Amino acid sequence: MDESDHRGREALRARGLLPALAPSVLVVPDERADLRAAYRGALVGTAIGDALGRPAEGRSPQLLVERYGRLRDYQPWRGWEGGPRGTITDDTQLTMCVGESLLAGDGRLDPVDLAQRFVDWFPRGRGKGRTCTVALLSLMDGVPWWEAGDASAGNGAAMRAAPVGLVHLHDTTAMVEDAALSAVLTHADPMAVASAAAHAFTVAHLAATEPGRLDTAQLMGELSQVLSTVDDPGYRERDWQTRPGKTAEPVRLADRLAEVPIRLDHSPVEAFDWFYNGAFVLESLPAALWCFLRSPDEPEEVVVTAVMGGHDADTVASLAGAYVGAYLGEPAFPERWRGEDLEFGDELRSMGDGLLALALAGRERP
Repeated sequence: MDESDHRGREALRARGLLPALAPSVLVVPDERADLRAAYRGALVGTAIGDALGRPAEGRSPQLLVERYGRLRDYQPWRGWEGGPRGTITDDTQLTMCVGESLLAGDGRLDPVDLAQRFVDWFPRGRGKGRTCTVALLSLMDGVPWWEAGDASAGNGAAMRAAPVGLVHLHDTTAMVEDAALSAVLTHADPMAVASAAAHAFTVAHLAATEPGRLDTAQLMGELSQVLSTVDDPGYRERDWQTRPGKTAEPVRLADRLAEVPIRLDHSPVEAFDWFYNGAFVLESLPAALWCFLRSPDEPEEVVVTAVMGGHDADTVASLAGAYVGAYLGEPAFPERWRGEDLEFGDELRSMGDGLLALALAGRERP
């Protein structure tokens, strides 16, 4: 770490954007867990949810029902004259940037390297959000990586963090630190940092869990401990003045995630009415976790429920797809989703294998 990098990290820590404490949680893989299938599943699941949700983004659930009934198959992208039906967007593109940076850095995230990968991605980026655009234009203008991020609690930081959880399976301290670094390049906000740490840890925990042996209480308890290392003061919810049960009090991401298990008996309409499922990460991350925990052994149900919620459907489904893929492994997805119609499927499998090799090598280090 050079002097400027050290200075940048210290500046971020002073702003509460890097964790001040080390997590007290360890991820211990079940000896019966198929880590290769889980690592591939987390990344392929990210792309599956992204691709299936792409035509649903920005649409209401009512409109989706009218147009598709229940959206279970990839829809052609009107931008292609030809090309895969399972076309991905920025959710998967940026996840691949993070994974490639970790592979190049022997398992640790170099923010300078990742910033350059984001800048290189920008001209070919699909569905770029405002926050990423503002931050990357700042980077292109020469703003240091630790100052370029916009103060936004959008879900762009969380959606790309799965590789961080996978590569740091055996080191939650490094996991949370690198998740925060991957977030602040574009989303310089405590809740965005918390969301990246939450997604990375959840993916790691599920990859380490044998299918059929998920302990929801354990997952949520450990996730709460991880998030206690991030100083997230919370935000008011959207439309709190008119939504039953809402108040003007700020809600932390950790507190909203803790509500997910007690609402698993709700219908999708009821759950999405409570959580909302827009690009605000206080909405989208809990909505994705709800979709997964409601039916963790049913990958189609998890992803399609997220897609049919509409609004920021591609990101919510991408997050949920990463969870069910990490937990059940890539073969649990239908062939029509994970086969040749999925864009970058082979690259994502190769990335999963590479991240697993680094994770296992990291376990052997003193």
